[in-house]
Amino acid sequence: MNRRMMNCLLIAAVVIGLGTATAWAKDTFYYIGYGVIQVVDGETDTIVADIPVRGSLRETDFSVDGKFLYVTANRHLIHRVDLVQKRLVDTIDVSSDGWDRFIFGFDLAPDGKTAYVNLLSRKTHKGEVVVGVPVLAQVDLADGRILRSIEVPWGSASLVSVKNASSIYVIGKDITKVDVSAEEMQIIGSYPMYEKKWNILPLWDNTRENGGLYMVNYYTPERMGLLTIDTTSGEISDLPLQGAPVFAYSVMRSPDKKKVYAVMDELTVIDLETRTYDSLTPIPGGTHYAINISSDGKKIYVSGGGATTTIFDAKSLQPIKVLQMETDGMDFRRLTDQGL
Repeated sequence: MNRRMMNCLLIAAVVIGLGTATAWAKDTFYYIGYGVIQVVDGETDTIVADIPVRGSLRETDFSVDGKFLYVTANRHLIHRVDLVQKRLVDTIDVSSDGWDRFIFGFDLAPDGKTAYVNLLSRKTHKGEVVVGVPVLAQVDLADGRILRSIEVPWGSASLVSVKNASSIYVIGKDITKVDVSAEEMQIIGSYPMYEKKWNILPLWDNTRENGGLYMVNYYTPERMGLLTIDTTSGEISDLPLQGAPVFAYSVMRSPDKKKVYAVMDELTVIDLETRTYDSLTPIPGGTHYAINISSDGKKIYVSGGGATTTIFDAKSLQPIKVLQMETDGMDFRRLTDQGL
């Protein structure tokens, strides 16, 4: 074998090897239950671990390196869960100084040491209830201290970090844009929704799984639409859908960006090119809150609401497995290891 042929074979082997490594991806899902986080292996679709935690679980966010999951509980606790060891490692309480504080929106800061939370507060003073103004606050994840804050509108329920965390979008009746890059946070703009008669429930956030695109459904008296936020550019887009609206709690885009899946009592498929409803498939387990998709786009997971997770084949839209979970649930998140 001459040197030229040997070099060609070596190059081919490297290319094949890289292609194999790049193509392999392992999905792990996290069922956000009540008092427990259950770990589901995306290959076998089996529950492989239970992680006991305290309280009624709500918002979640992964650390940048994917080693930790942060989850809010009982509206005032923040749990840090080690995903490698599959155990709860610490918990902080944002209530302090006589104030009961309630979290409605959570976004982990890139430093991994602080987080942004939307807070409502109350306390009792001389027998009277005192209600504080709603604030976007940055809190220390070591002890729950509020490092800085800014007043935001009432009714805020979700947070989206954009432009490398230089801004936080506070989602409520409208979207309030807050610059958090300087020492003092500053409101820099807003995007109207209330005057458009939008009804929105932004409680399920699959931005990481959606490739950095935040997506939530909204309703007007006439139609359902999709609100998206590009977390790289900060651009907000509105996609009104054609036809009589279907009912859905949450939505998620397919990996090929051609479809959106929506879930409530049915699994609904939305064609993004035509902005029309393709199909509605009844869910055997009834009402579900959360939806997620395997990284290869072949399986759809509907979960939360009740104590089951139903797995659908994305091509046939037939249920292929139903998992019985430990408790009722709120959300179902995915973390993908690219295997590189």
